[in-house]
Amino acid sequence: MDSRSLERMVKHQKMCWGVVCCLAVSVLGVAARVGAQDAEVRTVRVLTIGNSFAQNACRYLEQIAESDGSCRIVIGTANIGGCTLQKHADLAAKSATDPDEKPYRGADGKRYSLQAYLAADAWDFVTLQQMSALSYKPETYHPYIEQLVAVVNEHAPKAEILIHQTWAYRPDSPLLKSDGLTQQQMYERLAAAYDSVADQFDSRIMPVGTAFQMARDTTGREVLVHDPDYNYDNPVYPSLPKQTNSLVTGWHWRTSGPNKQLRLDFKHGNTKGCFLAGLVWYEVLTGNDATATTYRPKGVTEQDADFLRRAAHQAVASRTAEKVR
Repeated sequence: MDSRSLERMVKHQKMCWGVVCCLAVSVLGVAARVGAQDAEVRTVRVLTIGNSFAQNACRYLEQIAESDGSCRIVIGTANIGGCTLQKHADLAAKSATDPDEKPYRGADGKRYSLQAYLAADAWDFVTLQQMSALSYKPETYHPYIEQLVAVVNEHAPKAEILIHQTWAYRPDSPLLKSDGLTQQQMYERLAAAYDSVADQFDSRIMPVGTAFQMARDTTGREVLVHDPDYNYDNPVYPSLPKQTNSLVTGWHWRTSGPNKQLRLDFKHGNTKGCFLAGLVWYEVLTGNDATATTYRPKGVTEQDADFLRRAAHQAVASRTAEKVR
């Protein structure tokens, strides 16, 4: 090989090594940045002991947290539709003596007793709530909430117990009518009942009911309960009455079965209601300001999303202010 060819070969090798080194530095730099980002993302683990209202609150919770970027939320659901504190406590007592009693299905598809579910992960938080129809009746909480707190403390001793304050029904709820209550009275009574057990166990409140009531009471955000232009006696599918600003499902068509029926769901959260509940949970669980999040569910305008974020933050901040006083 002549000297000129040798020089060309050496020069080519140097160029290759330069490219390799640059690539290596680039890859290491990206890895370092990704590693730093991963290190900044904390995981919050919460187990809910509740029913469909807890399901409502968690519907958008993971997406809300993801939009923040600083944390992710892992959710366990010891929920049964319509379940009361008494039923949860009775099931836990039965599971303690019967290993085949596993009433809860986890995200992994496995069946769990409450004791096993509490021990299945390093939960940061465990939530408790009363069934909504009993939420404003303080005598229905005892002795069942004491029994459940004891089970949580035994099987997840490091978890913080949070009290999930549920929300009041629509003013046209048949239950309110039969009990002679207004929506405001239901809210005041359930809030007092939840406050009582929170004080008893020195637990924090997740003030979803307060956020709902604040939103409902905001000028310009009043909820239209009765649409004067809708024929409720002879409804025509698929038309629905106007339900402006509603946070619960309200009137909807039941399409399963042979006949379509107009039904009233006066309690479960609709998209806006579930979003608002999730924002409250997010702020309590993470300590981050709900107004700094960017996620909004499909069908919720940016204007409505901003309003609901502010309502959630205001509700949580009002609890903090009360604690300070």
